[in-house]
Amino acid sequence: MDTDPPPPSYASAGVDEAREQDVFTRAMRPWLARTQVRSPMVASISGLASGYFATLIHLPPGPPLALSTDGVGTKLLVAREANRWEPVGIDCVANNVNDLICVGAVPLAMLDYVATDRIDEGVLEEVARGLYLGADLAGIAVPGGEIAQIGAILADPAGGRPMLDLVGTAIGALPNGRKPLDGSAVRPGDVILGLPSSGLHSNGYSLARHVLFDVAGMTLNDQVPGTARHLDDALLQPTRVYVAAAEALWAAGVEPRGLVHISGGGLLNLGRLAADVSYELDALPTPPPIFALIAKAGRVPAAAMYATFNMGTGFCVIIPPARQQAAIDALKSVGEEPARVGWVTSRPGRYVSIPAAGLRGRGDAFE
Repeated sequence: MDTDPPPPSYASAGVDEAREQDVFTRAMRPWLARTQVRSPMVASISGLASGYFATLIHLPPGPPLALSTDGVGTKLLVAREANRWEPVGIDCVANNVNDLICVGAVPLAMLDYVATDRIDEGVLEEVARGLYLGADLAGIAVPGGEIAQIGAILADPAGGRPMLDLVGTAIGALPNGRKPLDGSAVRPGDVILGLPSSGLHSNGYSLARHVLFDVAGMTLNDQVPGTARHLDDALLQPTRVYVAAAEALWAAGVEPRGLVHISGGGLLNLGRLAADVSYELDALPTPPPIFALIAKAGRVPAAAMYATFNMGTGFCVIIPPARQQAAIDALKSVGEEPARVGWVTSRPGRYVSIPAAGLRGRGDAFE
């Protein structure tokens, strides 16, 4: 008897997150953990293992510095197909600064790394314009970077448009008197506010591309059902920059207990915070149509969707209930549309539950 093939997964699309984490833990982390700073200037370094979304370098008597590094991923292949490069420049900045603000840092600058098979002035100018636009939104400088011509690695056998990889490394600092945020202050009963995403941002594109192009046979000119947008516009919508939102909280005297960038790993990223609690997301907004299209076109189950994509919520703010309205007012003052999306429970284990979808999970997967 014929049976339907299994629905596409992130692993079948070429991204095996479980194996990635396992190999990193067994093969890479032991070596990296042996590295150490010998300069007496550095008091300590804190990283992801401590609940941080960026690395903190403590240099007394000055404020701690924060470092992040990230790229754009296979969204670059969509940019190449559409020959539209400006959006991915914005993405590169946003991916980095949105991690920096999660530790309480104010982003200051970013260096970019562009690897390409050949120099194309028009393409590089578009990328640079995107970097400028992202930096302007974040209030940072891009004072330098690197262009690497590595045609032997990135060469396109068909000789089509240029091939690119784009990565950034950003630095920020914590203002005097501001304590680093790792989420250890989060308490049961705290409120989770969500800030809208603009779409997929730049996560999950291996799965999205596999479903939409390989499985469903769509093209960038096809329309997203329920909207007036074509697929290229939906997929190349730049990642939102949340720097102004975070700083509005501090300026209003609303000290968050946790800030979470909903990027790779989707809403499970809440479980990266240090507090041994869990999170119930009982009021998530309806995901934008692009997510429904991916789920339907690939018969992708909700567990895979919510573990891969942001599903319409790009950033989360965790605050005490008494400060909820003050936080909402501060966020609205900079044009955000915050909404209560859930609350913190006393259950240990850093589980993330989405009752409406029947999901509960932790780490990198929903059960």
